[in-house]
Amino acid sequence: MSFSAVTCAAVAVVGLIFATVANTEEVDNFRMCRNTHCEVFDVFVNPCPEALDSKPCELPQGTNASIEFKYIPKWGSSQPVTRLYAETLVMDLPFLGMDTNACLYTECPMVAQATQIYNYNLYISESYPKGGYTVKVKMWNGESNAKSSDECCFKIDIAIV
Repeated sequence: MSFSAVTCAAVAVVGLIFATVANTEEVDNFRMCRNTHCEVFDVFVNPCPEALDSKPCELPQGTNASIEFKYIPKWGSSQPVTRLYAETLVMDLPFLGMDTNACLYTECPMVAQATQIYNYNLYISESYPKGGYTVKVKMWNGESNAKSSDECCFKIDIAIV
């Protein structure tokens, strides 16, 4: 491979990395669920250039998206459980295919009053209907002696396009 081919390949890789990072934006219009016992901050969704204008993230069918945030739970757990839901008027509908073991997405055990990071990659299935949704991101203590208040939950708005 010639020097110019290596240079072009390196520029292409850097461009691809920049394009990926450039679509990751902080979502500042998230809302905490009622009766949640944690702090959530630094919420990032990729891709979500719409967040720059405080609009719902537009996630195309058949693509991957990621959500990352920092949180400080007021409770600890060695068996945390997590789920993403689409909020509806009747009931919360879980996103299918998600492993509910929160230790796959955050450090375990979860430690009370310690800042931790959660990172989940979501496939936006072609079977998900297009439209606007409020997504509820929820974690709770899965231990048998857990209190019902051992929960961390917030909401963001998305549009499946």
